[in-house]
Amino acid sequence: MFDYPTATLVNRPIPKSKILEKARVSARLKDLLTRQVQQIRWHAKLSPETVHLPATDQVPEIQIFQLDLKGTDIHPDLLQLLDKTIPQPILFVITTPDQQVAYSAAYKRPSEADAGQWVVGARFTSDFTPAPEQSHHSLPVALDLGRLYTALLEPLLPLQGRQGESLAGLIERCDHHQALQRRIAQLTAKVRREKQFNRRVGYNQELNSAKAEMEALARHA
Repeated sequence: MFDYPTATLVNRPIPKSKILEKARVSARLKDLLTRQVQQIRWHAKLSPETVHLPATDQVPEIQIFQLDLKGTDIHPDLLQLLDKTIPQPILFVITTPDQQVAYSAAYKRPSEADAGQWVVGARFTSDFTPAPEQSHHSLPVALDLGRLYTALLEPLLPLQGRQGESLAGLIERCDHHQALQRRIAQLTAKVRREKQFNRRVGYNQELNSAKAEMEALARHA
């Protein structure tokens, strides 16, 4: 996605055993981590020292992690595990053996109850596409790390920000939009399967209401 400046590069492998030691992991997650992930690499650190942008209370640093997969799938619970284990905002660059790449990030913020803890919010993940031979995109221009974090997340979001809208507000709107998409898919399937006329009418009413709400969320103003 971006060509990270040399000063930001870390390129340090993170042993999977370290993740397992730090977090209370179920046998299921241990198995997923073993079967799906070949290597975890701390690729870059975007901080006041490396990108010369001031930190904010919400975004002191941004970490870039690369996940090299053994196949073509990664379970969302593994991404959630890594986000809960590693503090601070993270952008994941996910690569497959056949040179496909996807990007994923969950909106993270410091806990209001405990500043040392982080709250992991809605996740947004791109589709896999052929990995470019090299990146020609510089990091977005930003006034501070908070706005840089917004710029890194925006390509993953299903909706564009509205004028004056905070990142937290945009994330909440996008999360609701995704929930409505899932609801619409469920209702569409119910309409197709339902044989009783009255029930089909009810499902169609719910479907139309959900579509109207989703369209309202997608408006820029």
